[in-house]
Amino acid sequence: MEIVSIDKAGRIVIPGALRKKLKLDEGSKLLIADVKNDLLIIKKIKIEELAEQLEKDFKNIDIDAVVDKVRSDVKEKIRKKHPSVFA
Repeated sequence: MEIVSIDKAGRIVIPGALRKKLKLDEGSKLLIADVKNDLLIIKKIKIEELAEQLEKDFKNIDIDAVVDKVRSDVKEKIRKKHPSVFA
């Protein structure tokens, strides 16, 4: 565990020992999540593995139908909240 600072551009430096241990190099992808109470979680992700898993998970799902349903639901919420927009 080490203490690091954020620079003017909002960047943090991951200490070299951690980068080496986690095999992080230039171009590595990290997912950062704001949990609560000032706690951040940073997780190393591999885009290719994530894409493969999503492909498996959504293999039998009609993505276009899901997108259409979400759009419809969003429009309906807006219509109810701001009826004048669709007048």
